[in-house]
Amino acid sequence: MDILELAQRKAEAAELYEVRTEALGVAFHGGEVEKVGSEAILGQSLRVIVGEKLGFASTAGGTPEALVEAALAAARHGDPAPFKFPPLHKKSAVETFDPAVPKISPEELLTWGEEAVKAIKEEFPSLVVNVYLSRATAEVAIRNTAGGECREKRTWISMTVGVEQVREGDIWLIYESQSVRRLEDLNRQGLVEKLLQKLRWGAEVVLPPTGKPPILFLPSAVPVLLLPLTHGFSGLSVFLGTSPLKGKLGEEAFHKKFTLIDDGLIPFGPRSRSFDDEGLPVGRLPLVEDGVVRNFFYDLRAAALSGVEPTGNGLKGGPFGDGGFRAPPGPSPRHLVIQPGEGSLAELIRDMKEGLIVGDVIGLGQGNIQSGAFSNNVSVGFVVRKGKVVGRVKNTMIFGNAYEILKDGVIQIGEEPEWVGGSLYTPPILVQGASVVGR
Repeated sequence: MDILELAQRKAEAAELYEVRTEALGVAFHGGEVEKVGSEAILGQSLRVIVGEKLGFASTAGGTPEALVEAALAAARHGDPAPFKFPPLHKKSAVETFDPAVPKISPEELLTWGEEAVKAIKEEFPSLVVNVYLSRATAEVAIRNTAGGECREKRTWISMTVGVEQVREGDIWLIYESQSVRRLEDLNRQGLVEKLLQKLRWGAEVVLPPTGKPPILFLPSAVPVLLLPLTHGFSGLSVFLGTSPLKGKLGEEAFHKKFTLIDDGLIPFGPRSRSFDDEGLPVGRLPLVEDGVVRNFFYDLRAAALSGVEPTGNGLKGGPFGDGGFRAPPGPSPRHLVIQPGEGSLAELIRDMKEGLIVGDVIGLGQGNIQSGAFSNNVSVGFVVRKGKVVGRVKNTMIFGNAYEILKDGVIQIGEEPEWVGGSLYTPPILVQGASVVGR
């Protein structure tokens, strides 16, 4: 029997999310092929509303009866559900499927991995090189008891290149990655070159600047500043009163140079989709315009609690990743896009004269996300003196408050944006106001 029909016998309403995924991946460890594998999965997740409470369960191969019973059991202790599943008929128009991706062969993935290993080993023969490549095709379908269906095919291709430098008293791990929907957007050579540039910068270990020097956050490190904002702009956080931005719609809460947009309709964007994970059409939502707070984002539940319309932001997996079918949807951005400014990376380094470049941190989210406070060890960082990179840092920590820095500490926003983590499109950002400590 159909899962929705089974659920409707005991639930007031139900929603079924299904994704059929076919994936192929290769892995290199230490420069040698470690694994070539493929998989095909049908994932299903079910939400039910029983007694105005929400239940959620998921399965990959279980019986319809077991899935329904698990969701009903979860509803007994579930969150209040002050909303109804809407009829599913509208959807936005955006490109999410590249027919070239499923045609990529294992031999091609292996060749690309070998090329990456060779390029790094030619310049740094002693390093341990790890490469991961994968491509996937997914068909997503959402149905609910209010009627209608949303269905869409999506593709992904991803590449991660990492190196391990192990010396006595010095272990340095560094990686670059890219995840895209369209084959032509995968810049394999550019990804390897960015990693090589960091290896060249980090040839020597030097002492970090301390106090509150200028800090240049490379795109890969901008999530340190943006993660608190994914909480602050959540409609649920605003409703619960845990967002520092509550009551600040229309106010200038950020630097005039700072514009942030949540855009789910970027053609072939890594997180683009015609509908969110609740079946609602997605769109483009300005969050900050020239420093002024313009909107918050809502899923069905947060919108109902707040007495506003949902914005098509009910997504699985949190702000910077795809949680897959096993995660329930919640208010989350589609793509966070920071409007570029002026200045190449080289120009930003030259103009900052003295300071610290941060490329990656350990423990993203350490601190207090609700207030904007962060405190992170720098895993990939470089020192700038007289406008030039002179070496990398060890045993260095940065801490500060993202809201304060993005309000009063923005020096310059660069002109060269990059995709980070599949959902953030950002240029490098040069700021002041964060503290640096080292030993």
